[in-house]
Amino acid sequence: MKNHSREIILGNWKFNQIDIKDKKIYSKYIKDTQYPTDLWSSNFDYLWAVSNPKSVLVLWKVINKTLVTFKLSKNQTLQLAFPPFGPGSSEEITESLLQSMHYCQQWNERTGGKTRVRAATKQQLDFLKTSPLFDQNFSYTKSRGVDKHISVKKVLDLSGKEFKEVRENRNRFLRDYPDVVVRRAKLEDYDALLNLKQAWNQTLGNKYSRIWDDRFFQQIMENHLRLEHIILVVETKEKIIGMVTGGVLPHGQAWSAFLKRREGYDGLSEFLNVEFAREINKVNPNVETINLGIESGLKAGRRGFKDKFRPVFNSERYQIFLQ
Repeated sequence: MKNHSREIILGNWKFNQIDIKDKKIYSKYIKDTQYPTDLWSSNFDYLWAVSNPKSVLVLWKVINKTLVTFKLSKNQTLQLAFPPFGPGSSEEITESLLQSMHYCQQWNERTGGKTRVRAATKQQLDFLKTSPLFDQNFSYTKSRGVDKHISVKKVLDLSGKEFKEVRENRNRFLRDYPDVVVRRAKLEDYDALLNLKQAWNQTLGNKYSRIWDDRFFQQIMENHLRLEHIILVVETKEKIIGMVTGGVLPHGQAWSAFLKRREGYDGLSEFLNVEFAREINKVNPNVETINLGIESGLKAGRRGFKDKFRPVFNSERYQIFLQ
C-alpha cells in the first residue's frame, strides 16, 4: 500500500481516503441514486468520523460513474461498506459492484481476508436482484439487527395507546424539571459534552458489551458545524443533562446518531427523542421518518426503548458475497 496524502494506492488501483470536504460529493451521488439509500451506516458523518488508520480506513473510488465506498482494515482486508451510490439501473449498479468485489477478492488473496459487502438493506438487495447479473455472481446472508425508522408525525402527536408510555414518561420529566431548556449546542459546550459522554460510558453504557463510539462521538462534537450536524442539548439549572444528534440526509429523510444522558433523570430519553423529532420537523417539514439505527452489542434494555417509538418500518440488513 502506498499513501500519498489523501490518495492511497492498493495494487494498481488508486483510492481516495475519505475527507470532511467529500460530503458534497457524497450528497450528489446519493441524490442521483435510484434505490433507497437510507442505510444508517452509509451516512457521511458516520463514515468520515469512524475512519481511522489504527482500525479501519474508509476509502472511496468512482467506478463506472458510481461512487463506491470501501473499508480497509488494519490487517489490510479490503471490503465494500455498502452497494455503490450513483445514477444507473440495477444492471449498471451491479456491474460496478461486481467489478469492485473482484478487485477486493484479488487484493485479499494476499491476506486471506473475506471479500464481502458489509451491509445492504432488504430494499437495496431487492433492487440489485432485479439485475440477472446479481444471481449469477452473488450470494447473501442476513445480518443481525435492523434499522428502525420512526414517524416524525406520530412522535410529535404521541396519540393513542401505542404511545402511552412515551407520553407519560415525557410528561413526568417535564413535571419534575419545569425549568428545562432545549437548545442547539454551542462551541463552548464541547468539554461539557465530552464529560456527559464519559459519565454515560460509566453508568448507562454498562448495558453494552462494548462501547465502540468514543472516537465517532469526539469527531462529531469537534466538527458538527462543518458537517452541519444537529446537536440538541437539554439542560436544567445551567447543567447539560442530555443530548441527541443527527440531521436531515440528502435523500430527504433523517437519522439520529447519538442519544446520551445522565443517570437519574426519568423520562429524559423519551423527551430527547420527541424534541429531536420537533427539531427535524422545524428544519424540514417534509421529512417523514428518522432512522434510529440498529441495536448492537447490547446486554439488555435498549431494544425495548427504540420500539417504544413504534417504528413504521424496520430495514433488515444483509451481507453480500461473491459466489
